[in-house]
Amino acid sequence: MDEKTGSSPENGLTHQEEAYRYRALVESMNDGFGIINDEGIFTYVNPRFAEMLEYSANQMIGKAITDFLDENNRKTLRQVIRQRAKGQATQYELDWTKCSGGTISTIVSGAPLLDENGKHKGSFAVITDITELKRSRDALEENAELMRRIFEESQVGIEFFDSEGILTKANLAALEMAGIASLQELLGFSLFDDPNIPAEIKTKLIRGEPVKYEVVFDFDKVKEKGLYKTSRSGTIILDASVIPLWSKNNGRLKGYLSQITEKTEHRATEAALQDSEKRYQLLAENVTDVIFTTDLELNLTYVSTSVKLLTGHTADELIGKSMIELMTPDSVWTAIQAMSEALEAEKMSDQTLTRGDSPPIELRLKHINGSTIQVETTRTFLRDESGKPTGVLGVVRNIEERKRAEQALIASELKYRTLVEQSFQGIAIIQALPLAVKFANPAFAGFLGLTVEEVLALTPGEIQKMIHPEDWSILMDRLQKLMAGEPPASIPIVMRASHKDGSTQFLEMFGRRVEFEGVPALQLVAMNVTTRNIAEKHIQTQKERASMYLDLMSHDFRNQLQIILGSSMVMEARLEDSNDRRLLGQIVSAVERCQSMISKVKITEPLMSVPLYPRRLDSTVEDVVESHRTQNRDAEIEMSIRNRNASVDADEFLEQLLTNLIENAIEHNPKAEKKVWVKLFRNGEGYEVCISDNGDGISESLKSAIFDVSRRYGGVGLLQSKQICDKYGGRIEVRDRVQGHPYEGAEFSVWLPRTKKPEIVS
Repeated sequence: MDEKTGSSPENGLTHQEEAYRYRALVESMNDGFGIINDEGIFTYVNPRFAEMLEYSANQMIGKAITDFLDENNRKTLRQVIRQRAKGQATQYELDWTKCSGGTISTIVSGAPLLDENGKHKGSFAVITDITELKRSRDALEENAELMRRIFEESQVGIEFFDSEGILTKANLAALEMAGIASLQELLGFSLFDDPNIPAEIKTKLIRGEPVKYEVVFDFDKVKEKGLYKTSRSGTIILDASVIPLWSKNNGRLKGYLSQITEKTEHRATEAALQDSEKRYQLLAENVTDVIFTTDLELNLTYVSTSVKLLTGHTADELIGKSMIELMTPDSVWTAIQAMSEALEAEKMSDQTLTRGDSPPIELRLKHINGSTIQVETTRTFLRDESGKPTGVLGVVRNIEERKRAEQALIASELKYRTLVEQSFQGIAIIQALPLAVKFANPAFAGFLGLTVEEVLALTPGEIQKMIHPEDWSILMDRLQKLMAGEPPASIPIVMRASHKDGSTQFLEMFGRRVEFEGVPALQLVAMNVTTRNIAEKHIQTQKERASMYLDLMSHDFRNQLQIILGSSMVMEARLEDSNDRRLLGQIVSAVERCQSMISKVKITEPLMSVPLYPRRLDSTVEDVVESHRTQNRDAEIEMSIRNRNASVDADEFLEQLLTNLIENAIEHNPKAEKKVWVKLFRNGEGYEVCISDNGDGISESLKSAIFDVSRRYGGVGLLQSKQICDKYGGRIEVRDRVQGHPYEGAEFSVWLPRTKKPEIVS
């Protein structure tokens, strides 16, 4: 140090110049900077720190640091101060209390100040605002939760395998397809040990190639090899897609992602799974912004050591070089234009250009490895004693992570806003006190015959008028419980609301408590069930009328028929003329058929309410055929059972289905030698029963209408058989017994699907 000139031999600057230079550096920082003495009193704060807390620097200097913290953050500070007193530098998070009463989240990077004797005399710290970073982090956590729910709730089976092909994770849909109750039972299963996967597919996977294939999956092979315990048996058709997962860092194979859908049961839904978004890193342990100074030609005269983290260059390598050499071509023009505009503004005004007057600019810098980095630069002029610009002081911040987060948030917001706006479900967010609608999608507004703007403008009184008086108290009670923290119920909230046209709309709603614009609110998801309610009432009315007619037939009509039958029997004893007795016999036969039809209809009254369960089709066919052989001695019935243990999902009306078809084949056959053929055989994923006769057959025009309820060509028995077959998930058809010869008899074919349940009830 030159004592006469007061200059430093290291840089040729006077004490005053050096102090001015470093003060300018601190006051132009993007981050806050503060100094406290050993009593915790602020002795200096830079403008940025004061701006962050909504004070002026003078308002903060002289006050205790604890005046700007709540009790929880004071505890954190006291622990840190004890470490500082021992000479330790620290980095920690603090939430400061602003002048307005709000808070700001920061990372504080502090270090002790020591006197000449090494005694602690205070601290200084750099304070970085991390508000935007925390918002980005919260958004990413929400996206991660969304990805987790997609994985767990997807109807597509999803499995993850490690690089050796060993299963590490599977969702519920995959476990159900495999017939396994717990993931633990499947862990350790090797993709390459599966005998159902073709060898060429395994070869492609080993080479790291993605594959998509369809395979007949045989559970018996799985059991034979002892791969895992499964409750399923037989074969199913699977559509599978397996994708190798590669590490972006080292290019190594990390594992495999498998997506499977079961085409056999037609339950598959295509789902595109996206890779989970990566979490953005928190701020580095040390300040990572780059501080620099240049002359007016943008030649670097100083750059902080943190530049190596940003560009890969050391500070010594860059001193004397032009900043333009670090910029991409597009950024060069941006920087030159910003510099020109700043210098032009200097000519037009005597005011000093400070940090607040010079807006940040975004540039792209070249890294030593050939990549580019997007940065935000703030700058101000360095000035001589007369205030004339002599250079530029700037701070560069890496905003690559922030830009990616912004793009992710924009894309996420657009995606979910589109889903909400186009949803057929009504979605609304309401505020409790005072009662108001804070958000509504077009579907919700449409339920009320209003526009979204009209719904948002509704007053508490107008909202109450729109809700049926009988529903108001119940609705308010449910909403208050939800606001109090009660979990959403599985039963919807049902209410009646007035439409703009005066009609009453029935709405079913589910609600849950949410945070909206920083305050508690209720999110409602509603469905308009007005049309459904009308349909249900109409169906109930029709059902009651049908029940009345059925009771009328089974009781009143049958009583009258019984009187007719009894009177006919008395008349028969008195009639001597054979023709009269024959006519009376026809009357008796007609009455008996009426009673038989009434009995058939009455028998199947509970058809739709009886549950299905596994039944042996082969033994049921045998029992029904033997019964008809006994009852109809004048008919020859041949039976062929090609498959034993043929099981289907049916109920107590399975016998009625077969009886109706065999009776139809016998009763409508005018020939003296009546023949009936009954065959049972496997057909695809089910079983087929064919009942044919040697009668006069059925014309083509009648075949197409024989099961038409409105035309009634087939009689009660055939229509009843169609209803039973539909309930079982099967189909019934009629065709010629001999193809191309309709007059040689008819054949009725019933196909029923195989049961998927292991237990069989005869």
